Amino acid sequence: MAGVQLQFPDEANLVGPVMPQRLYPGLEESKGALYEIGVADDGELIGLAEDEMEESLNNLRAMAASLGCQVDVVRMLAVGDCEWVEGGIPRQSRLLVAEAYVHPDQLLVKQDHKDENDQSSHPTAHASLPQLRVSLAGATMSGKSSLLGTLSTGTFDNGRGKSRLSLLKHRHEIESGVTSSITQELIGYGDLLDPDGDRSLSQIINYGGTDILSWTDIHASTESLTAGRLVFLTDSAGHPRFRRTTVRGLVGWDPHYTLLCIPADNVEDSSSSGSRDNLTSSTADLDLSGELLRLCLSLELSLLIVITKYDLAKKAGLKSVLTRVLSTLRDAGRTGRIIADPSTPPLNASLERISSDDLLEAEGVTQAFDTAPLAVVPIILTSALSGTGLRKLHALLRTLPVPAAPSPPSVPRKPLFHVEDVYATHASRNDSVKPTIVGGHLSSGEVNIGDELVLGPYPMDTSPDDSDSGSGRLSVRNSPVPTSRSYPGALQKRSTARTHTASSPLFEWRKVHVTSLRNLRLPVSTLHSGQVGTLGLVPIHAPISSPATTRIRKGMILSDQNPQARKNITVQFTGPQTDNAKALTVGSAVVVFFASVRAPSKVLSVTPILSTSETMTPHHADAGLEDEGFGFGFGFDDDSASDPSDGASGGGAAATAVTAIVQFQFIGGREFVEDDAKVLVMPGGRPGLSGSIERGEKGLAGLEGFVGRVVDESV
Repeated sequence: MAGVQLQFPDEANLVGPVMPQRLYPGLEESKGALYEIGVADDGELIGLAEDEMEESLNNLRAMAASLGCQVDVVRMLAVGDCEWVEGGIPRQSRLLVAEAYVHPDQLLVKQDHKDENDQSSHPTAHASLPQLRVSLAGATMSGKSSLLGTLSTGTFDNGRGKSRLSLLKHRHEIESGVTSSITQELIGYGDLLDPDGDRSLSQIINYGGTDILSWTDIHASTESLTAGRLVFLTDSAGHPRFRRTTVRGLVGWDPHYTLLCIPADNVEDSSSSGSRDNLTSSTADLDLSGELLRLCLSLELSLLIVITKYDLAKKAGLKSVLTRVLSTLRDAGRTGRIIADPSTPPLNASLERISSDDLLEAEGVTQAFDTAPLAVVPIILTSALSGTGLRKLHALLRTLPVPAAPSPPSVPRKPLFHVEDVYATHASRNDSVKPTIVGGHLSSGEVNIGDELVLGPYPMDTSPDDSDSGSGRLSVRNSPVPTSRSYPGALQKRSTARTHTASSPLFEWRKVHVTSLRNLRLPVSTLHSGQVGTLGLVPIHAPISSPATTRIRKGMILSDQNPQARKNITVQFTGPQTDNAKALTVGSAVVVFFASVRAPSKVLSVTPILSTSETMTPHHADAGLEDEGFGFGFGFDDDSASDPSDGASGGGAAATAVTAIVQFQFIGGREFVEDDAKVLVMPGGRPGLSGSIERGEKGLAGLEGFVGRVVDESV
């Protein structure tokens, strides 16, 4: 911005600026602005006398302070000299041109801001729309990306992937049509009322609207409607090569519901011996869909099943797909409920509104989720090409209940933010403030702009001079091994982490300052429990350029005190999961997933525990499904055989339930794990797709995992 001089009118009574109680909404996201003083509108360097320049800068500082901003003079240049007569006295001065950087003061009245938030857990000023998180999963050619593209843009597919082009991030994804990364989209819903005040229709807010260009527009349009809600959809990879991304999509981001896409055009019988030899065949896709379905059931996810490509389905093939799906659900103790759409939308029809009939039908299905979220699984038949079933799917997303947040305890819970993504560092004009942006979800508590939190856990073998603390001290390592002159750390012992303890938060947890917040890309001043957002972080004791901040990774957490990280965890497996856990061998390598963490680990111990109950029946394919503790189960053909060790062979004898307690040790370092956290264990080293034993190519798709829960506080 250019200007000759900033000057208030003569009659203005300039007093000390009134500081705002907090930054104005959106201002905390500003990267600042540059003001050029003494420059004409056409760019000519005119300059101001020294006293005029000082007056202009003081006026600018006063205006900036009234908004909660600061002024830094980046540079000042003399462009000439001037002379004048004032009161009969000749005067002279240099002509100066200045460049001033105006930026928000992120530390503004932090205590007042906290006091305001303490008055209420959800102040009216920070009220937000209900937010539903839905994760999409499916095999490679299941059409889930095309489905998400149609839902988020309102554009039907052309059979060649037109609707998914806006979702793909990488060139190889566009060329191959295979998704390899996690993509997120946002959809809004709101009711339209009739003259009597009753709901007549529901409006779909997506990129199909003429005035919707960004997520911020979706926020604004949804807030203008009655009973609005936001649906945050996460797409993930489907090819076995990217199964780590697939599992992250199911476990990470803490989704409320999982939408599993299964293609309806798989008409071949997948029971043939060669069906697993070619992953690109439709039969292999169907088998992969079955593996994903069993994994979702094992993870106890609230599930919706979408049968895609309905326009390509034949009656026999569709019947075969539905039979397999319903059979798997029945073995897991769940009930599938098919939602069919007999009508096909006319050509060039738009997806803008949901009829009242579709909403009433969806409400009749989704009411079961209020009392038993794992009992019923809706099955919707859809086509992104013809539009069949898409309105009914929108109706389900509109009416699915948002799980209620736990009632606030007498003592407020500490904030706990799980880091799911790390974005590039954004440099600002002020070299001392270079925030790093992290994305994830807040599982408890609240985070406000200006809060001081701890980030970690970092590897404890990090030397202090490479940490955010900026101490600059050299690390002390007791090692008889000589160092290398070309790379001094190459020959150091890797066991250095053992010499540090939890009493060294300098290494494991780093203090950071929250400089900005976004909730689903909307600038906010507070992030509430259960919300997804991004945080701008600045280290407190060192500049962000410290090499340690480049090691921020998925799986870290943010909290307001030093949490306890663990090296070992003990996990309990019950029900059908027990046999898989008992098959683990001590010392074997596995990969464990929980929250936003993926951690290679090794098995330290396996302890089967027998417990006898007089009320249980002999263990078989669906044994224990009525017991609340055995909710992970799904049917196995070989589970009906009696195991001599379980005592279930006697006709009238009391049944025996088997529980396995397994202790794991993280190979890469320490991790933060909550008690009773759900843990997915995926063993390695099994025969691969073509008889190989390459790690990571296990079974059909490397998805043969089993689930347990953390049962103690081992560290």
